[in-house]
Amino acid sequence: MNSNILYKGLVKKHFLIGFKNTILTIITLGIYRFWGKTNLRSYICSHLEIFGQPLVYHGTPFELLKAFLRVLPVFILIIAMQKGLELISIFLGTALTVVGLIWIFEYAFYSKHQYLYSRTSWQGICFRLEGSRVKYANLSFIIFIKSLLTLGLRDHVYVIIKNKFISDNTFWGDIALEFTGDANDLKKMNYKTWFLMIPTCFLSRIYFSFYCSRYVLNHLAFSGVKFRVNYTFLQFFRFFLWNLLLMIFTFGMASPYITYRHLKFIQKYYNLEGDGKSLEAHQIARETTGQDGASSLLDLSDF
Repeated sequence: MNSNILYKGLVKKHFLIGFKNTILTIITLGIYRFWGKTNLRSYICSHLEIFGQPLVYHGTPFELLKAFLRVLPVFILIIAMQKGLELISIFLGTALTVVGLIWIFEYAFYSKHQYLYSRTSWQGICFRLEGSRVKYANLSFIIFIKSLLTLGLRDHVYVIIKNKFISDNTFWGDIALEFTGDANDLKKMNYKTWFLMIPTCFLSRIYFSFYCSRYVLNHLAFSGVKFRVNYTFLQFFRFFLWNLLLMIFTFGMASPYITYRHLKFIQKYYNLEGDGKSLEAHQIARETTGQDGASSLLDLSDF
């Protein structure tokens, strides 16, 4: 068993939290969702230990509710513009919807993690994700367009650029996250999976995405303590497929169990190499809180 990353939560507790959240969310017409999400995050953090010390979640449901209400008008405006353009051209309306949703998704992803980091602490020191949410969304959208125009042949470069933006802005107290990835390490695999794309019915590109994700994780470090993941593609694919089937055949009822499986997967295949005692950080006064409203609107996940 992994001694550096340990999840002590119980699967039955996940089901109880999930059942309570579902019932109360229905009764309150969706309003309790923010309280339910906060309860789940608090439970997970308090039972997720790193080097024997649990995480602590400091977020509140009112923060999530206020953030949701802030982004709701923007989403309504985009839909209204899309409907208006559809009266002129179905193509323009559909194109605006796709473009708008891609940008909003990337904005929501970054904003959600800014909020989660600012509300999560370890050993009394909060994490922090700096940088502009708008800049990240713009960067991700530009990379998406360039990837289409280059047919994916430059994806090994774009993976590094995107993840470097995140790592350069990630901190635990005053300790910065280090990313040592190099696009040249991914170039050969990108070209190989690109040429196999048609013969494998795009399965090779799915493998490339997995390969990049694992590569990025294995090139992250905090003050000499390095992240390590050791799962294979088949192990990950089997894990993903099983979760997908559970969601389909239980009509989403297995969501609490899937969250539990994710955390146990992390415990089994993720590790931290180095001496945890070397991690000594100081709390920084400045705070980047982010918002979790956009991710709630798009239902990006409960944690």
